[in-house]
Amino acid sequence: MKPILLSFFNYDLRSAPVFAGLGALAAMLYLRSRRSALGLTWEDFWGLLLALMLGVFVGGVGTYVLLYGPGPTVNLERLLRGHVAGGSFLGVFGGAVAAAFLFCRQRALALSPVADALGSAAALGLVFMRVGCLLNGCCYGRPTGSSWGIVFRDGASRIPHELLGVPLHPIQLYEAGGAGIIFLWLHFVVSPRMRRGAMKPGSGFLFCMSFYAVLRFVGDFFRASDPGRLAFAGLSTAQLLVLFILALAGGIWLRRRTPI
Repeated sequence: MKPILLSFFNYDLRSAPVFAGLGALAAMLYLRSRRSALGLTWEDFWGLLLALMLGVFVGGVGTYVLLYGPGPTVNLERLLRGHVAGGSFLGVFGGAVAAAFLFCRQRALALSPVADALGSAAALGLVFMRVGCLLNGCCYGRPTGSSWGIVFRDGASRIPHELLGVPLHPIQLYEAGGAGIIFLWLHFVVSPRMRRGAMKPGSGFLFCMSFYAVLRFVGDFFRASDPGRLAFAGLSTAQLLVLFILALAGGIWLRRRTPI
C-alpha cells in the first residue's frame, strides 16, 4: 500500500484525500455528461455543482464530527483548529441529496431526474474513494485467515500498530467493487429503462439507496475501523443509518404504488 503518495517541503500528500478528489471529479464529469438530458442550462449545472460541493462538505464532515471518532467535543475542537477529523460517506451522500433537493426546489427544477443522476454519480465516485482508503489504510477490515486477506506493513498507514502484518479483510475493495456494480447496473440497465418509460423517474435513486444500504450493512460486519458513537444489538452506527435508509426507500417504493 502507499499511504503517502508524495512528500515535499515537510508536507505529506496522502492517498485518501487525493482519491477522494478523483472520486469527486469522476462524479462531476458524469453529471456533466448528463446535463443536456437533465434539461439543465450551464448556469443551472454550475449552480447545482456548487450546492453539491457545500452539501458534501457539510454532510460528510458534520456527520463524522457528531457520530464518529472521539466524540463531538473533541472533533469540533480539532475542526476549529483547522484539522478535518474525518468524513463519512453516508454524510456525504445525505448532504448531496439535501443540497440537490434545495437547489431544485429553488430553481423549480424536476428533482427525480437529478436524483437519479446523482445516485449513479455517487456510486462512481465511491469506487475511487475506497481505492484511496485501501492505499491509505483507513476504513480497514477485520483480521481474517482467508487467502485473500491483505497485509499492511507501512507504519504511515492508518492501520493500528497491532494490526500491521496481520491479514485483514480488504473491505475497501469489497465496497469499491460493490459500488462499481451498482454504478454499472444503474447506468446500463436502470437508466435506459427509465428513458423508455418502463420505470418512473426516481427509480435509479431509490435503487442506489437500497443497494448501497445492503452493501454497507453487510460490509460493516467485516470492518474493524471506527464503528461510530451509536450502537445497538451489536450493530455499528453506519448499519443503524442504512437500516433507516432501507426503511425510507421501502416506504417510498410503497407510496409510488407502481411496479419497479
